[in-house]
Amino acid sequence: MPLAITDDHTTLAEVARSFLAGQRAAARGLLDAPDEQLPAFWKELASLGWLGLHVPEEFGGEGAGLPELAVVLEELGRVVAPGPFLPTALASAVLVEAGTPELKAALLPGLADGSRVGAVGLAATEVNGRVVDELVLGGGLADVVLLAVGDDVLVVEAAGTERQIPKNGLDPTRRSARLSADPATALGRIAGGAAVARRLARVLAAAEAAGSAYACLDMAVAYAKDRTQFGRTIGTFQAVKHHCANLLLDAELAVASAWDAARAPAGTPEAELAAALGAARAVPAGVRAAEMNIQLHGGIGFTWEHDAHLYLRRAITLEAFVARTGDAPRDVATLVAANVRRSPDLDLPAEAEGFRAVARAFVASLDGKDTAARRVAMVESGYLVPHWPPPWGRDAGAAEQLVIEQEFKGVDVPSLGITAWNIQTIAQHGTPEQLERWVGPALRGETEWCQLFSEPGAGSDAAAISTRGVRVEGGWRVTGQKVWTTRAHQSDWGFATVRTDSAGKKHAGITMMAIDLRSDGVDVRPLRELTGEALFNEVFFDDVFVPDDCVVGEVGQGWRVARATLGNERVSIGGGGAGTLPIRAWDLLPLAAASADPHVAERDVGTLVADELTMRLMLLRQAARAVGGTEPGPEGNLSKLYASEHAQRVTRLGVRLAGAAAVMGRNELVMRCYLYARCLTIAGGTSEIARNQVAERLLGLPRDPLIS
Repeated sequence: MPLAITDDHTTLAEVARSFLAGQRAAARGLLDAPDEQLPAFWKELASLGWLGLHVPEEFGGEGAGLPELAVVLEELGRVVAPGPFLPTALASAVLVEAGTPELKAALLPGLADGSRVGAVGLAATEVNGRVVDELVLGGGLADVVLLAVGDDVLVVEAAGTERQIPKNGLDPTRRSARLSADPATALGRIAGGAAVARRLARVLAAAEAAGSAYACLDMAVAYAKDRTQFGRTIGTFQAVKHHCANLLLDAELAVASAWDAARAPAGTPEAELAAALGAARAVPAGVRAAEMNIQLHGGIGFTWEHDAHLYLRRAITLEAFVARTGDAPRDVATLVAANVRRSPDLDLPAEAEGFRAVARAFVASLDGKDTAARRVAMVESGYLVPHWPPPWGRDAGAAEQLVIEQEFKGVDVPSLGITAWNIQTIAQHGTPEQLERWVGPALRGETEWCQLFSEPGAGSDAAAISTRGVRVEGGWRVTGQKVWTTRAHQSDWGFATVRTDSAGKKHAGITMMAIDLRSDGVDVRPLRELTGEALFNEVFFDDVFVPDDCVVGEVGQGWRVARATLGNERVSIGGGGAGTLPIRAWDLLPLAAASADPHVAERDVGTLVADELTMRLMLLRQAARAVGGTEPGPEGNLSKLYASEHAQRVTRLGVRLAGAAAVMGRNELVMRCYLYARCLTIAGGTSEIARNQVAERLLGLPRDPLIS
């Protein structure tokens, strides 16, 4: 999904994409050119006002802001557009936020209308009375240069500097330079401006990198659908599917971090954190995407004639430039350790305040009630499952759900867990009698349900069902075995897939049945896990009688029922992270501080903290789209996949940092979480199968013909 979410931003992105169509060819034209010239479209681009989107109108700009600038930068990144747009926009952004009135008046109009080109150096040093920066992005064409030196920014005319433009620079499409300037000839100095320049560089670079990452994904997927090897397109191979799924996930996280970095309030610790997240997530994602794009194209991707290396050159150069802002993952760790948090916020419609008043009054009414009475009140009011339709829920749309999440913060809301998955489907496909019989008791906590899908010979292939139901008078006789069934030993009912007809394809002839686990012939055997606990089970059915009134949906149409979910899904911005584990990435910061090499450990933890916070931003974007009434994006499909693997990375790092204490029983929490996390990439479908589904359903790659 593109960075743009709102209607205005989407229109801007569409206009930019149309204008920039074909500009990748312009970039190719600079590969062997002896000198860099402004691209042919520069004047027309400037006339559209994009260079001054973030510049106040009094200085010749459009008076918009960084979010609009980021939308255009993403589109420029998609076509690896040549020219100094990013460094020019960065220079003016620094002046807008931190420049003196005199510098703003003198320089912003020219930078905004494209008549002057800007460049920025982020790590200049003083050498023999001169200020020197080894990597000034866009320095090859610059008229005005901002050099961050110490805490300040020195503003100089490029014509008065010593400028070296290497002939073998990695990115000929936007040439950088080594600049040496005499401070005495400077146009001015921006006191304290270096921090502003480095933060804004992270923000704008993240937007461009996100666009580059998505372009590489699109190129790789298109090639995988077209390229034939071994008699079939390479997109049918699981290894290729998994690489493409990883590219999509990386690109979505990059977009989420870039989107939030551009919208964070300037001059706040939150803005510093958001910018660090963009540098830690989006910029490396651009590099990874460019590298994988070449890999998936094979030999043709390694040729000079193919465009893939343009993205690699741009991504590596941008990464080197952003690295001069400091260690972004360590900055994330430092800010989070200082209790800086990026508070998620959305623009909610006017009716949200009505929802808020009602929810707040209900929360207040819970005071003085015991646990049982509180649950009854939540069930009767619909607040336990607000996204469900009446009479159980409130039929709450996205805005009301988000308001409820905010107002219920700190309220102990009962979790239905797996029971909810089953009861949701029954609420959609069951008869009125079944709904009356099962839904209310489950919501009130009087009954618990488990999901009887997995079988010993099937694993993630949930349709490969051998448990059989034979028609008898008044119902069915069920015989078979289910396995890996979480909490079956504590459940009253199980929702089971049963094969009632073997004549057709495996997805046909399946019937959904609610099975009373106290019935004769049901044998629940807990399985001890590697943690030492027994949370899941194997369940045997030996000629178990299931009456007709326990069949949910039509006989033989159970696969449709099994896959069903209510259309009105829950919307949340509080998800993501390490799932149900009691350890989150930031909980490892004390262990990092006490490690033998705290700087390296802090960076490792900071990387995982950045991942976790960016996952939340990805869900925030999903919520924003839901509130706006637009089509859902891929975030929901990707969050479970990423969160489970992220939890494993967090707990693995925790064990490494805890060292002897973890394996000697002195830090049992870390070790138990590590052991439990091994199941997260297996339960509910393995990560491997999830990647296949992402590649096929979201990216449109073909199924393997051997199993179709």
